[in-house]
Amino acid sequence: MDSFFHRLQWGCVLLLLFSMASCSFNSALRQPQKQKDFLKETAQLERTAREDSKTSVRAQSHLQLAFLYLDHRNPQLNYPRALQEMESYLSLAPAKTQTDDFQNWLTVLQEIKTLHANLEKVNEANKSLRNEVAGYKETNHKMRQTIERLKSLDLQMEEKRSLMK
Repeated sequence: MDSFFHRLQWGCVLLLLFSMASCSFNSALRQPQKQKDFLKETAQLERTAREDSKTSVRAQSHLQLAFLYLDHRNPQLNYPRALQEMESYLSLAPAKTQTDDFQNWLTVLQEIKTLHANLEKVNEANKSLRNEVAGYKETNHKMRQTIERLKSLDLQMEEKRSLMK
């Protein structure tokens, strides 16, 4: 009984070491440094998310893709695509696997999407107002020309009146 317990302890320790090593090794592989690395990693994850037969692997690929699109070192940050990947993860992963951090990121990205949509509306309104101002400037310019012609005509009429007296 004592040797069984001893072997079980050592087995657990070895299992723990192997799992920690695989996590740290996996983490080291998943941190691209250059644009070429980001593109390569993105392509690989997209292929896995599309083709893998296991739902959990596809879900994890979508999540990793989302965080890859959010990575500050990625020269091609893509918040809308990150949101799309998170929503794909949300549809594939069980609710119990969705952490508070995931929910926070999802909420922030949804808020960014809303702000972006509002910004586009403001930009359209701004463009419309600029066009309206340009029209008013043109009308103002024409009125100034008309006023100048009327002043000139008034002066001519005054001169003719003074000559007729």
